[in-house]
Amino acid sequence: MKKSVRLRPVRDIKQQQERAEARKLADLQQQLQQARRQCQELEGYLKEYFNAISTQRQHVHQASQLALYQAFVTRLQQAIQHQHQMIRQREMAVQAQTKKWIAASERLRTMDDLITRTQAQEQLDADKKEQKLLDDRPFRSNSGFE
Repeated sequence: MKKSVRLRPVRDIKQQQERAEARKLADLQQQLQQARRQCQELEGYLKEYFNAISTQRQHVHQASQLALYQAFVTRLQQAIQHQHQMIRQREMAVQAQTKKWIAASERLRTMDDLITRTQAQEQLDADKKEQKLLDDRPFRSNSGFE
């Protein structure tokens, strides 16, 4: 069996690995986008809430109501900070997975290059063998063994 044919299963494994890394990267990118959307929603809620407080501030006469507003704003700001941390973690995970995917892609490309070079060498060897047979043919016909 030719070496290029024997290398095919190895190439298929490399391709499966590269696709698995690409799927992981896509999943992580999707998680990052979701975290960003959630952060934007929280920031929007905070902005809406500040607007609502500023319009209702004239109607608030008790300190307990103001304390509740402040406590809610604090929790919302903490949630936003937590979401920013999640985004940073997701970004780092995407960067790390991108490196893994690039490495897997390079290994696949290297395997493809090896197979291409092997096939070219096999073709060159076959051409040399055929040429040698053609070159030897005139000498055989004159030897009288035909």
